[in-house]
Amino acid sequence: MHAYQSFKPGEVTPEQCHAIGVELARRVWGGRFQVLVATHLNTGCLHNHFVINAVSYVDGKKYEQRRSQYQALRRISDQLCREHALSVIEKPKGKKPLPLYQAQGRGETLRYQTMREDIQTALSRTSTEQDFARVLRQLGYAWNRQPGRKYAVLRPLDGGRAVRVYRLGKEYDWPALERKLQERCLWYGPHYYDLNFNPKYSLRPRPPYHSPTRRYRCRGVFTYQKSSLFRLYLYYCYQLGIYPKRPTPRVNWPEINALWRNIDKTLEELHLTSERGFSSVAEVKTHRETLAGQITALCQERADCARQLRWREPPPEAARQRAELTRQISTLRKEDEVAKRIIEKVEKTAACQEEYRRQREEKEIAARRDGTLPGKTKSLHRVAPVQAVWWICTQKIQPSLCSFVNSFQGGFRVSLCWTRRTYL
Repeated sequence: MHAYQSFKPGEVTPEQCHAIGVELARRVWGGRFQVLVATHLNTGCLHNHFVINAVSYVDGKKYEQRRSQYQALRRISDQLCREHALSVIEKPKGKKPLPLYQAQGRGETLRYQTMREDIQTALSRTSTEQDFARVLRQLGYAWNRQPGRKYAVLRPLDGGRAVRVYRLGKEYDWPALERKLQERCLWYGPHYYDLNFNPKYSLRPRPPYHSPTRRYRCRGVFTYQKSSLFRLYLYYCYQLGIYPKRPTPRVNWPEINALWRNIDKTLEELHLTSERGFSSVAEVKTHRETLAGQITALCQERADCARQLRWREPPPEAARQRAELTRQISTLRKEDEVAKRIIEKVEKTAACQEEYRRQREEKEIAARRDGTLPGKTKSLHRVAPVQAVWWICTQKIQPSLCSFVNSFQGGFRVSLCWTRRTYL
């Protein structure tokens, strides 16, 4: 079994770190189990590793790991740190999920981090909640905050999972956002977004500022604001940044990021399909069966190489051959995984098409059963009698009989009544 203990960088010396680790092992496991304490000095943070012999040297019983023992390890470690006047984490946070940790290590932009940046952008451009929601929608999000709900929710417009804003941090919870919006409203006014970032209003010239002591009245070209001089004035205002230019349309980045995260897999599937020349799902399944046979044979050869490496005098080429077999098996397994994704996507698409066709047929059958008028939602037994008669005359009777009915005054009245009731 393995455990570890770390300290804040620069707080302890290597000797002190090792001594605290030995004391921790003696208090936690020293009564029944053997423990090896190793202090690592190769990183900027000194830490101890504990390797515990799971079989007790006292009674021969095996160590049973429980959650309460982990809590006891933390409690005793904090107690030792306090005895040596070292810092202790009073409210430890949970660990970061492994997929997020790996994505951060690869340098990818995390979804929560993108949301935080977009919220900060929306705050910098607005001073009211209505404008705040409007800017977030331009950035690709739907803001949802209702009085009857406890939490405010931010949902990507690409259909992604909604996120409660308090999960982004305390400064992104709604009380903190509301306080910032109120401060900006008091400082800039409620029309800050319209005057600076709204393309429908920000292009309008601002009214001239009049000092409280002197008043000026604009006459001449500035009265109607149509002369070339005023247009030149606006041009220089745009160039100097006094009037912001019309912003370029913002692309829905969350949706593009969601597609871009899977672009490598899509390219692998396309490359395999074009390279192997697949034309049906049956060919892909046959190719997977062939790959399974090759992988089984290579695994058997690798097992033979591993068996040779355990000899007293292993062959000199066994290690290199085993590494080459491992590389080939890894390549074939990746190809098999790509083929598996191709089959799943094709089957899922076919199932969606079949479900859509079934729902369309059910709607058509229900419409014929209810006798719904073509292009209307009303049925014959619900419309007015005059309308029903006119529909029967025009749809169910021969055209000659319809023209005969229309030649009479009553038929003309029916047509006029239908037109007035339906289209006027």
